[in-house]
Amino acid sequence: MTKIKRRCVVAELFVLILILGGAYVLFWPVPIDPDGWNPPIAPPYEGRFAHRNKMSSAEKLWKGKIEGPEATAIKDGYIYTGLANGDIVRMHIESEGEPEVLANTGGRPLGLKFDASGNIIICDADKGLLCVAPSGELSVLSDSVNGRQYKVADDLAIAADGKIYFSDISSKWTLAQADYAIMEDNALGELICYDPATKTSSVALDGMHLSNGVAMGPDDEYVLINQTLGFCVTRLWLKGPKAGQSEPFVENLPGGPDNITFNGKDTYWVALAFPRFPRLETLAPKPFLKKLMLRLPKFLAPVPEFFDGLNVPGYGLFVGVDMDGNVTHFIDAHDGAFGMVTSVLEHEGQLYIGEIAGEYIGRMPIPDPV
Repeated sequence: MTKIKRRCVVAELFVLILILGGAYVLFWPVPIDPDGWNPPIAPPYEGRFAHRNKMSSAEKLWKGKIEGPEATAIKDGYIYTGLANGDIVRMHIESEGEPEVLANTGGRPLGLKFDASGNIIICDADKGLLCVAPSGELSVLSDSVNGRQYKVADDLAIAADGKIYFSDISSKWTLAQADYAIMEDNALGELICYDPATKTSSVALDGMHLSNGVAMGPDDEYVLINQTLGFCVTRLWLKGPKAGQSEPFVENLPGGPDNITFNGKDTYWVALAFPRFPRLETLAPKPFLKKLMLRLPKFLAPVPEFFDGLNVPGYGLFVGVDMDGNVTHFIDAHDGAFGMVTSVLEHEGQLYIGEIAGEYIGRMPIPDPV
């Protein structure tokens, strides 16, 4: 083979590699099918959202004795939580003794609340809506709606009439596929209503960007539902002239909201699982670019956070919101003392902080408003 022919062969191979590489980057199938939307421009971390590290000095209770306390409930001097191994445990609130195991769901328990009969109602990411009776007996209340299995039952609130409102993060992706849910970022989240009187479930609200925390409003006039990737809290009216209508309650939060709790008086505490990442959010209206990036090796991606899903680099933060949807408190640990805050519960002047990837429950006094 002459030198000219060898050069021609090399050139042809190079062109072929370019063509095949280009075809792969442009057309290779990927698991996500983004719709594309425009999130609000993230508020800067200044002014009322300036980093003050108020959470950094919080106590870390039962450190090393529990793993993954995503949410908490308090009753009769005990704090209850679900753990990464499926255990439902309780600890005396004034002691750091060993946790008492009440039941094991066989899945991944997340949000939990007590009903009027003293049962622990649990959202389990793998099993659906569960109930642990005072005797310790475990039962499944609901694992599907309209013939479709829940993907990630996440958080719940219980109305005075016994109805249970809970979130299903996505109608498509499971907890193990959370990275894909975040990469795709389609409005597939739902709010489900379970009626214990009829033992039936129905979709109360859909079309949400990763539906998450749930809380009842005063006198059950409305229910609030967090949209983690919408960076907002939505209100669904249950009573009055607006019954059945939904509207924004809080918009453009400084992080992705996880669970939400009501202190029964004047404040909703909204855990923010991660801070805002404007560079990542610029991909939201660009479905083609999202697909293209998923085909690239991570080290070549212009936005590497895209591959990290819920594990984007972050720090602990949460907000307090008044009854009109105004942010009154901003609490963070920008120094990394706390990681992904997934719940905040007020009890007797203290805030109890759940962290899905932590090995403790945080506790701190209620800080002054911003």
